[in-house]
Amino acid sequence: MSGTWVLDSQALSLYLRADRTMTARLAAARRRDVRVITSAVAIVEADPQGMHTARLNWALSQLVVEPVTKDTAKEAVARMKESGRTGGHKYALDAIIAATARTAQPPVTVLTSDLDGLAPLCGKNIEVRQV
Repeated sequence: MSGTWVLDSQALSLYLRADRTMTARLAAARRRDVRVITSAVAIVEADPQGMHTARLNWALSQLVVEPVTKDTAKEAVARMKESGRTGGHKYALDAIIAATARTAQPPVTVLTSDLDGLAPLCGKNIEVRQV
């Protein structure tokens, strides 16, 4: 295994909608034996409404969908406190993505459209890359 890529909701949304660039990135990840994951909460935020069920099911079958557990939630709270990002719901979903990334097999890269929001939550050991 050559590390892990974590998709935030925007990266997942692009993949669900068959964005060419995102699809090519994930195909390259598979060829390089990079594990591609997302959080279950990202599925909800990615807004798959209106998407054909078969496409949604196929796209999600290509990823590892990590559950939001009590430990994930506790780590998300720690991420928010440590980064100084308080305010409850404003950073909650990003904090869950960051918590998911922090438990993944390194090296870890988070793919996001929100560098400023996610980078402080992820910390130094996780690369945060723009989609």
